[in-house]
Amino acid sequence: MLRWALAVLLAAPLAFSQKWNLQYFYDEAGSQLELTGLAFPSAERGIAIGAIYDRDHRKPRFTALVTSDGGAKWALVPLKEFPRSIFFLNDSTGWMVTTDGLWFTQESGRSWTRIADQIKPDKKLGPTPPGGLILRVWFLNTQHGFAVGFQKAVFETQDGGRTWKPVAEAAKPESKAEYTLYTQIAFADDKHGIIGGSYSPPESGSELPEWMEPERTLRKREVPRLLLELTTPDGGATWASGTAPIVGSLADLHLAGTSGLAVFQYTDSFEWPSEVFRLDLTTAASASVFKQKDRRITSAVVYPGQRAFLGAVEPQGSLRSSPIPGKVKILSTSDLKDWQEMKVDYRAVASSLVLAGPDPEHLWVATDTGMILHLVP
Repeated sequence: MLRWALAVLLAAPLAFSQKWNLQYFYDEAGSQLELTGLAFPSAERGIAIGAIYDRDHRKPRFTALVTSDGGAKWALVPLKEFPRSIFFLNDSTGWMVTTDGLWFTQESGRSWTRIADQIKPDKKLGPTPPGGLILRVWFLNTQHGFAVGFQKAVFETQDGGRTWKPVAEAAKPESKAEYTLYTQIAFADDKHGIIGGSYSPPESGSELPEWMEPERTLRKREVPRLLLELTTPDGGATWASGTAPIVGSLADLHLAGTSGLAVFQYTDSFEWPSEVFRLDLTTAASASVFKQKDRRITSAVVYPGQRAFLGAVEPQGSLRSSPIPGKVKILSTSDLKDWQEMKVDYRAVASSLVLAGPDPEHLWVATDTGMILHLVP
């Protein structure tokens, strides 16, 4: 019996020997920190972004949370504008998209310099988003990068983000620009990249948030939308566009090697809260690899060799879009097929979370409840 037990332990997946510890928690009376973005370009340096809200939610203080010693110490760095997203090329050089501009750092997020104004929306199209068009950026080197966002916005820069020009292929899908947005961009290397978005026409009915009208939300049917995809095999020198009918919305996209993971989220009336698809970058095929009724996936990362992780929340009750935080759940796989749940600090709760790390051994999670978790042996 003892020999059998030892054999089982030795053969157990790595997921069971690793766990997620609570490394940082913002705990200031009368306020809360909502983290919405995370980058960990190296094992030592990490940057999270978000806002600190008082109880009335009327006077947010925008902030970055940075570490340079592998999470042993964290410092809050004030920001001047609401941060939408961040991207880091290495452990010191990064860009931050805000509602009003594009910012640059060479000091791992400890100081930022504004290098460009946000690209403004075209008011002739009708209702316009707050701030500018750009939601996120991706850079292949210090000069060459791309930006995506509202109103079919896809732009390219050759000077580090100071000036931008539109990518013509992004406008080709037949959809109204005012209801079309590109939300995700990822590259597997310096050549192969994907931009994803959707066309979502407005729905009639109440304008109240879904969680405030739970009965209406549960009766609401998931309606087909249009998925927009741009792909490049040559670092953005050329792009090819395509569309496909979908339900749900693209929530996250991550590529590595010849594989990728795409996370789609659904409304409360749908059978699953979310679904994860594996992307084969060699054949352009895709297949569903994870969906579970009590796991709402909000983030995914994949590494060469098919090691991957999913960040999830256990929904509270039947209304999965409720703002009430649920328990944080993290799953891992070594083959993009079989997923195992990992041990997570019991105190970790969230409505949304994001994963980031340079490799599978140095991985982190930031939550919208002001928590940072670290993967440890």
